[in-house]
Amino acid sequence: MSLLDGWALDSAPTEADPDLQATAERLLDDVGGPESGGTVVSVRGPGGTGKTALLAELGGLWADAGVPVLDLRRVPLADATGRPIAVLVDDAHRLDAPSLTRVRQLAGDPAVRVALAYRPWPRPPELMAVTAVGDSAVLGNLSRSALQRWSLRALGVPAAPQVVEAVLRETGGVPALALPLLRAAARPAARLTAAQPVRLEIPPEVSGRVRTDLAALDDAGRAVLCALAVGAPLDPDLLADALEVPVAQAGDLVACARATGFLLASGEVVPLVRRILLAAAPREGVRGLRRRLFNLLLDRGERPLELARAIAREGDRNPRAGALLAEQGGLALTADPRLAGELLAEAAATGQPALTARRAEAAALLGEFDAALSLADAALQDATVPDHDRAARVAGAVLAGRGLLGRSADLLRQAGGDATGALALVLTAAGARAEAEAVLAPAEGNWAAPSLVAAGQVLTAQGVLASLGTAGSDDVPRALSLLSQATQLLEPLGSGVLLADTPAALAGLVALHNGELGIAESVLRRALAHELGGRPAHPRHLLLLAWASMLRGRLHAARAHATEAAGSPLEPRDELFLRALEVGLARRNSDLPGLARAWDHAREAVLRHPIDLFSLLPLGELVVAGARLGTGGVLAPHRAATTELLGRLGGAPLWATSLHWSGVQAAILSGDPAALGPHATALVAAARTNRFAAALAAAGRSWLHVLNDDIDAMAVVAAAEGLGAVGLAWDGSRLAGQAAARAADPRDRTALLSCARSLAEDDEAAPAPRSATAEAAPEPIRGCQLSSREREVAELLVAGQTYREVGGKLFISAKTVEHHVARIRQRLGASNRSDLLARLRAELALGS
Repeated sequence: MSLLDGWALDSAPTEADPDLQATAERLLDDVGGPESGGTVVSVRGPGGTGKTALLAELGGLWADAGVPVLDLRRVPLADATGRPIAVLVDDAHRLDAPSLTRVRQLAGDPAVRVALAYRPWPRPPELMAVTAVGDSAVLGNLSRSALQRWSLRALGVPAAPQVVEAVLRETGGVPALALPLLRAAARPAARLTAAQPVRLEIPPEVSGRVRTDLAALDDAGRAVLCALAVGAPLDPDLLADALEVPVAQAGDLVACARATGFLLASGEVVPLVRRILLAAAPREGVRGLRRRLFNLLLDRGERPLELARAIAREGDRNPRAGALLAEQGGLALTADPRLAGELLAEAAATGQPALTARRAEAAALLGEFDAALSLADAALQDATVPDHDRAARVAGAVLAGRGLLGRSADLLRQAGGDATGALALVLTAAGARAEAEAVLAPAEGNWAAPSLVAAGQVLTAQGVLASLGTAGSDDVPRALSLLSQATQLLEPLGSGVLLADTPAALAGLVALHNGELGIAESVLRRALAHELGGRPAHPRHLLLLAWASMLRGRLHAARAHATEAAGSPLEPRDELFLRALEVGLARRNSDLPGLARAWDHAREAVLRHPIDLFSLLPLGELVVAGARLGTGGVLAPHRAATTELLGRLGGAPLWATSLHWSGVQAAILSGDPAALGPHATALVAAARTNRFAAALAAAGRSWLHVLNDDIDAMAVVAAAEGLGAVGLAWDGSRLAGQAAARAADPRDRTALLSCARSLAEDDEAAPAPRSATAEAAPEPIRGCQLSSREREVAELLVAGQTYREVGGKLFISAKTVEHHVARIRQRLGASNRSDLLARLRAELALGS
C-alpha cells in the first residue's frame, strides 16, 4: 500500500488556449523559415505551460507552407519516410529509447522537419541528444503584464487589475490554469470598482484539469506533492525521511514535482492545486505526513509554525505542536496581538495548559475588552493556573478604562511588582493619594523595576502625583518631565503594551489643565504616530487632541478627530469625553437644538463613568452646558463628588483650575453671583503661582463687569488677550465680543471688536446652524436679495440663537441684529416671528 492510498480524484480534461503564434513564427524564422528542411525545434516547459499548443502552431505554419505534417500521437514513426515532411513529437520525455533513437534519425534527414515538446524531467540521454541541435523555446508561467495583454487580445477588454492579481495568486501564472480562469472571471468582474475585492469561482474545466494531471501521477509523485502542500521545504533529504524513500529517489521525485508545473519558484504548491490536492488526499495519510514533517523539522532545530497551526486546526492534541504555538504566541504578544491571540487559542486547542491569562492580554491589546475580562476572570478563578499576576494586571487595566477604579486597584494589588506604577496611578485617580505614595515608596530609592513597562508606569504615577502640588512654577514642568520620560520608555513597545492609561494621554491632560495646548497637541500626535498603547489607547489620544482643538476654537479639526475616534468601540471613559466634546462643539457653534441632543447623550455617559481625577475636563464642559440649558442641577451629585475627590488629593490646584473656570462660566450663564464666589476665590488663590489660573481669574472678573454693563475696554482686552495667551482664544474672542455688544463708547466698541476678531483668526468654525453632527454648511438664501451680513444673521436665527447670541457671534450689538431682522422680515413678507422662521427654514432647506 502506498504512503497516501485512497485518493479521491476524477478526470475532467481541459484545454487552455494561449496565443503562441508569434513564438512559433520566431522559432521557424530562426531555423530558416517553414520551407527549410533538416530542422529541429525543441519546446521545453513544465506541465500546463502551453507546449502542445505551440506544437500545433508550428504544425499549422508548416502546413500553410505546403509541408505534410505528421503527429506522432496519431501516426507511427514507421510512416515517417524519407520525404519532405514535418513531424510533431509531443511529450517526448515519455518515449522509450528506441523511439527516441528513431526521432534522432529523422532529425538527421535533410528533408524532415522535427518539433519536439517535453518536460524538464525525466531527461533520458537519447532525448538530450535530439534537443542538442536546432533552435529551442523554454516556456514558463505568465506574468502580470502577459495576462493583461492576453485578456485584451483574447477577450477584447483588459481585465481589471484586481482580477489579474487574484488569478495570479491562485494559479501562479500556470497558463493552462490562469487563462481559462481569467476568461471565466474577467467578464463578471467588468463592473467591479477598483476598491472591490474579487472572489474567484473556479470553473470545472480548471479544477478538472488539475484532477486529471494529479491522477496521471503515480503514488510517489502525488505523495511528494502532498508533502510540499502540507508545508515541507524543497529539501530532498527531509523529503526522503518524511516519505520513507532513498535520498536519490527523493531527488527524482522533487524533479518530477517541478516538471508537473504545480510548483512555484519558491517550492510551494500552486494555491489552487494545493486545495484540490489536499481535498482529494486521504485525511489520515495527510495528518500522519504533517505530524512526521513537523517532528523532523523540530528535531532539526527549526520552528515550523504553520505546520503546528495546521496540526492544531485538525484537532490533533499534539503536545510538541502546542508547546511551539504557546512559545510563539507569547513572543508575538508585543508585536502582533492578533496573531498572538490566534496562536495561543490554537495552543489551547492542543491541550496546552496555563494560556488563559496570555490570551486575555492579547484580547485586551486588540481592544476586545469583554473577551479579555472573561478570560482573565477564568484565569483568576482557576487555582491551577500559575499566571495569576498577568490575569490580574489585564483585568485591572481594563477596569480602569471603565472607571471601576476600586475593583481595578484590588486586582492590581494581586499583580506583583510589574503593576506597582499602575496601582499607584489608579489610586491617585480615585483620590487615594497617601496610599499611592506609599505604594511608590520603594521606587524612590534604588529599586529597579522588573521591566520597561513597570518602570514606565512608575514614572507615570510619579508624574501625576507631582502634578498634585501647588501648580506652581516647578510642579507642572516636573510632572510633564516625568510623564515625558515614561513616554520615551514605552514608545519602543508601541502597540504591544497594555496600560491603565498612557503617559502621553496624562501628559496631554496635564498640559490641557495648564493651558499649554501646544504641548498637549505635540505629545498626543507623537503618541498616535508611535501607536503608544495600541488600539485601546488610540481613541483616547484622538479625543484629547480633539479637546485641545476645541479649546483653541478650531472646531472643524476637533470634530474631525472626534469622528475618527468614534469609529472605534469606546470604553466608558472615552465615551464620556466624546459626548462632552459633542456638547462643547454644539455650545461653541451656538447650536441650541444640537446642544440639547448632545446633553442627553452626555448625561448617559456620565452615569456610566464615575467621576475621577482624569475626567474633570468633560465634567466642566457639562457643567457649563447644563447652565446654558437650565438643567445643571442634575450634575449636583457629580460636582459634590468632585469636591470631595479634590479635597482628598489636597486641593490639586492644577486639576481644579479648569473646573473652577467652568463653574465661573456656569454661574455667569445662570445669573447666580453667589455660585460664582467660591470658584473666583479658588482661581484668585491659584493665580499667585500659576499663569493659567491668573488668566482665568482676570477673565472671570471681566465677565462679571461686562454682565453688569461696566465696560472697561482696556481691562477687557487685556483679559481676553490673556485667555488667548493660554490657548483659549475662542473664550477670549467671546469675552471681547460680548463687551463690544454692550459698550456705549464707539471707540471702546471698535477696540473690543478688533480684539475679538484678532482672537478669532484661528477659529475654524464657520457659522453652523445645523446640529453638532451636521457636515455640510447650509445653502445661501434664495429667492430674495439679502446682504451677506443679513444672510449670516438669518442662518443663526434659524439655529435658535437670541439676538444677543447672534451679536456675540458676529461681533455686532443686539440692537443691530434687531435692525437686520426687521429688514429680512420685510423682504420675505413674514407676518410674525414664527412665520419668519418658517420662511427662513424653507429657504435654507434645513427643516424644523
